[in-house]
Amino acid sequence: MTKNRVIIYEEAGADPHADILNVANRHGRTRVRAIAGPGQLVELLTELVAEGVDRIELCGAFGAVWQAEARRAVGGRARVGAIYYGFESLTGVAAYKQRFESGEVLSEAFLIVHEDADPDTDRVVRVRDEGGSTTFVAVPDEAAAASVAGKLADRLQLIEMYGGQGPESAAPVITAVNARVPVGVTAWAASPDADPGA
Repeated sequence: MTKNRVIIYEEAGADPHADILNVANRHGRTRVRAIAGPGQLVELLTELVAEGVDRIELCGAFGAVWQAEARRAVGGRARVGAIYYGFESLTGVAAYKQRFESGEVLSEAFLIVHEDADPDTDRVVRVRDEGGSTTFVAVPDEAAAASVAGKLADRLQLIEMYGGQGPESAAPVITAVNARVPVGVTAWAASPDADPGA
């Protein structure tokens, strides 16, 4: 399933050309990139599809408007998905957003399904100057994602899950955290010419 995928999120002062996490093996390549603001998104997407990226996943902070903008920017040359939250996570993600906007120190994790990944070594933790952190962990499958989520949940205020196949992939993670933290999962816009799992 993994081919040539890039996950994009927003981080103050980020260099959009630097890989934060890079997992590559016989199944393909997954990279994580950060942009300093939505204004950098279209330029980065244009560069990524020119180099052959075929799947792009946007963090939940972008939402539907920027997912639509990203789809226009890639013009069908890559699949574009974005993180969304199920009903069970709405209260938690709303609280996270309010706390984030008030400047509270928060920590979150991105769990990234990439076949044959090793969650012990395919892991990066970015600690912010003002406190809090973002942890990126590549996992080989949904069961490993659930295990990692269960271990990290008490230190997090948000989890986003990438590379899965929708609700079926997120369910084990949601169960593992037992409502202690909101869990988002990539949703793919309908496309008449491609399967989101392709």
